Amino acid sequence: MIDDEQETMGLVKQMQDCLPIFAYPSKEFVSLLKKRNVKLKADHLLEIFDADYFGDEGGIVCTLKLPFTTKEQYVVSLTHLRPVRNHPLATDIRKYQIRRVRNLAQQ
Repeated sequence: MIDDEQETMGLVKQMQDCLPIFAYPSKEFVSLLKKRNVKLKADHLLEIFDADYFGDEGGIVCTLKLPFTTKEQYVVSLTHLRPVRNHPLATDIRKYQIRRVRNLAQQ
């Protein structure tokens, strides 16, 4: 098991109650979008306007509003986002990310 489902669902609920949440993209997410000709930079501020749990395999996913207009809607794993440091859930989100990445690596 990768996630503690009860704990993870608690974080999702807290995130939903705090929307929107602002975050920066990971370098990996920026690279992925670059391959799709979407010019996003690591210092662009993104808006998370929805959060959900896609089960143990998918983890927490976030629906994003990019800082520019696109035809597509982007849904990305929370592990590919860096919440702004002053957000009340930043520490809890970071703990989830570290734990999830570690558990994925162990499998």
